[in-house]
Amino acid sequence: MKQILLIATLLMILLNATYAQKIDWKKMKGLDPDLILHEGDRKPTEVLLLGTYHFDYPNLDVHVTDSSLQVDILSARKQKEVKELVSVIERFKPTRIYIEATRQSFHDSLYNEYLQDRFTLGRNEIYQLAYRVGKDMKINKVHAVDASSFIGENAKKYTWIDSMDRNMVLVDSVRDKYWNRLYSKFYTISDTLEKNLTLLENFILMAEPQVLKRMQGNYFTGGFNTQGNEGPDFISMWWFSRNLRIFNNILKTKPASEDRILVLFGNGHMPTLKHCFESSPEFKVVELKSLLK
Repeated sequence: MKQILLIATLLMILLNATYAQKIDWKKMKGLDPDLILHEGDRKPTEVLLLGTYHFDYPNLDVHVTDSSLQVDILSARKQKEVKELVSVIERFKPTRIYIEATRQSFHDSLYNEYLQDRFTLGRNEIYQLAYRVGKDMKINKVHAVDASSFIGENAKKYTWIDSMDRNMVLVDSVRDKYWNRLYSKFYTISDTLEKNLTLLENFILMAEPQVLKRMQGNYFTGGFNTQGNEGPDFISMWWFSRNLRIFNNILKTKPASEDRILVLFGNGHMPTLKHCFESSPEFKVVELKSLLK
């Protein structure tokens, strides 16, 4: 009964947003959720979420970066910036690295070649950042944990998926076009910043909560507001399904409390992945900018 009353009191406090902002958790140790959930032997695993743009510009996303704004990551200037960014990442002292890839055997072979000094790093951010950090930190493996979505796996199997996509009727198409135009402008400005900022400056900017929040907002403005449930159902089975599977793939590797894990993915994935890691008491998110101190 006491436990139920404790939980009920905690929920009431958390639901009162105005009051919750003024809570001094040090004075309310009995109600601090972290103290409750971390009182056992399992301490949270620290995780550095490194959102990136794709250095080799595969142009597989809806937004395509204009060639005039693309960064030559192999130029002398950018290679110097890569080394600067890598040195900051290594202050985190990662013990495991997770990358946006699915072919584990491919990266096992290629990364081993790099460890033996038999592979010259290409433009991809996996090579330029994950491989470099891994070698410097004497990590013998990078984990390929990308995933397909429910729709990606089942579109041919279930005909209703294609039907759902084709039969979407927007509540407000004018609203859709309005936000699509502004998000297109937002991404173009982001491309310009990538061109002009240093890599470290850009990675810190991409990790800012306001940037991540508004990036996530694109999935709630474009094609989401449908007359039926097709919009939210489609996005959940496509985008959110993929990211939750990525998080689950990381869990499958059983990171231990003493591990310090680095997750390198396109920045579009980071709002959802960060929500997963911040919500789970198994993990403690470390911000990239905190490593500058």
